Amino acid sequence: MLDMATQKSFQERFSAIRTLKKDHLVTQQKNIVLSIEDAGIHSFFEYLGNTYFVKTLNKYEETSDDFKNKKGYFIYELTCLCLETGQSTNFEWEFDDVLEVSMTLDRLSFRDLKDDEGAVIDEDDLDQIADDKDVIVINGEKFWYEDDWASVYYRGESQEKVYMYEFENEAHTRFLTIEEWSGSGRDEYQIYTSSPVDPNMIRLISKGDH
Repeated sequence: MLDMATQKSFQERFSAIRTLKKDHLVTQQKNIVLSIEDAGIHSFFEYLGNTYFVKTLNKYEETSDDFKNKKGYFIYELTCLCLETGQSTNFEWEFDDVLEVSMTLDRLSFRDLKDDEGAVIDEDDLDQIADDKDVIVINGEKFWYEDDWASVYYRGESQEKVYMYEFENEAHTRFLTIEEWSGSGRDEYQIYTSSPVDPNMIRLISKGDH
């Protein structure tokens, strides 16, 4: 007999598949001109042999450092269920001259992060690391400072302030992002690695709801 977690995973995936609507299917001819930009909530797409179902679609908008002035530049976040594995994965896309896509790899905490000398870092070190354009080390791999910026995160009708610290490994094959969320009265942090995705490797199956 399957354990409860496995049963729940199968039920979630089965429920997702049942939402697939015939009139939302993308023909092979249309697929040539469509991309992840056209994926809405409850859409399906394929990437590297796996099929993903879009559970939620939210977005970040870049702002001034004090969060007061919105700049009109967006990053879209698709929280997806992998139908083969049952795992939840985030895909993000933005358009900056060209379409750029990434997918989440690992969720981390501050105890996983060290400085160049092997000392553990925490939230109090972030601004200094950004000012010095320094590195963060994860399991011996160095991630170099790339950028830091303020944003507003739109989740349905709600908005939350998020400050982003972004790092990249030397080979440009993995990114490290530290998000500082300040909407709950106290700062909370989300830390994760991600990797770039070739947009041309994504095949849209269904456009879902927009």
